[in-house]
Order: sequence, then C-alpha cells, then structure tokens
Amino acid sequence: MGVRVCEGWYIAVNASLTCANGCIFIDQLIYSSIMRSKSDAERTFTEVARRDQIVACAIEVIAEVGYPQTSIRKIAERAGIAMSVVLYHFGSKDGLIEAVIASMYRSGLTAVVPEVDRARTQTDKLATYIRSSIGYFDTHRIQLAALAQLGTSYKPRDGRRLGELGLTPELTQQLTQLDPAVILRAGQKTGEFSSFPVDSTAIALRGAINVVVEKILQDPEFDTPGYAEDLVKMFRRVVRRV
Repeated sequence: MGVRVCEGWYIAVNASLTCANGCIFIDQLIYSSIMRSKSDAERTFTEVARRDQIVACAIEVIAEVGYPQTSIRKIAERAGIAMSVVLYHFGSKDGLIEAVIASMYRSGLTAVVPEVDRARTQTDKLATYIRSSIGYFDTHRIQLAALAQLGTSYKPRDGRRLGELGLTPELTQQLTQLDPAVILRAGQKTGEFSSFPVDSTAIALRGAINVVVEKILQDPEFDTPGYAEDLVKMFRRVVRRV
C-alpha cells in the first residue's frame, strides 16, 4: 500500500536570485545538513501544517495534470504561497515527491493499523484488514491517481525505485504491520486458522487487494465495498478450520 509524510522543516535558507532568468538557488549544503536533520518532534505545529498543505496541493496537481506538467510554480499557486516557501520546506521538486510518497505510506498506516488492532480474533483482524485496506483505496482516489502518474512518469535521480522513496528505518518497520502474513501466522499459532501456505496466501491476498486500485481508476462506479465483502468471504474459506 501506499500510501503520509514527515512534515515541516525549519531553517533559515540561504537563497538568492543569481541567474538572469530569476531562478532561485538554495544552498544545498545548508539544506542537507540542517533541514533534513531536523526530526518530526522538533518541527512546530505551523511547520507541520504548512508541509501538509504543500504535499496535499502537490498530490492534487499531479493527479490533475500529470507529473510531466507539474511544477513547483503550479504547486505554489495551488497552495497560494510563493515558490520560495515550497523550496524552503522541501529543497527541490524531488524532495517534494519523496514527501508525497511518504505521506501516502503514513496515511495508509493510519487508516488500516488501528482498525486491525481493535479487532479481537484473528478472523476478525483478517476481515478488518481487507475491508480497511480497500476502504482506504476507495476514499483516497486522488492519491491513487497521483501515484499512477508518478509510477509512469517519475524516475528518481538516485536510482531508487518509486516504492523506496520516503522510507526511513522507522517507517519501514511500521509498514510491516500492513503485511497480512502476520495475521495469518498468528491465526495458525492460536489454532484459529487451518494449515495452509502462509506466504503464498499472503501474496494472493495482497494481489487481490492491490488490483482494486486499477479498477477504481478505470471505473469510478466500481463497487469497492461489495468487492471487499467478496474477498472476506473467499479468504475466510481459505483459512477456516474444517
């Protein structure tokens, strides 16, 4: 899944208008050593809110016009701020895209993990995982459209894959909570589930959930709640004890 972000950086940026066409250049050394070193906990409420706003506007613009036509200027205009404010927080277009990807991961965690944790049995956790994952996709269609645009048009300059952007060790660890294999193994350990190949079943389940993304983008009227219930019934048959 994709789909949230470390928000807000504070720094006095050394920016100057130095080229004939008015381009803004940021001192990359200062940006890298100070802006990126600031942790989430050190950022103020105002910084977090501003970064959230810029990321949301970037997602909207990418979804509407496509990544190739997206620029810092268009994102700044959407947010009603100066281009320098966007650069102040993210340093570059690449830095902003990385924040966009991280924001999608975090929003997915927020939508799914608490719901699964509240379920008592592993059977209920599995059903909740399916429903909340598909529900997240259904309610985040603009984000999905932006992600689809990035998937076809954006190439990270450092050679990383798109899915590797925005990942910190902490976020990578948190994302393991979105692995259905954890639920499947727990169900077998407690005797609630039958014997079946966990890894293969988890792969099949993830594939069945993720394929709904393409369906949603192609058909806005697709019955995602109905699809979720169909998956719940099918995978209950797979895991239940006879």
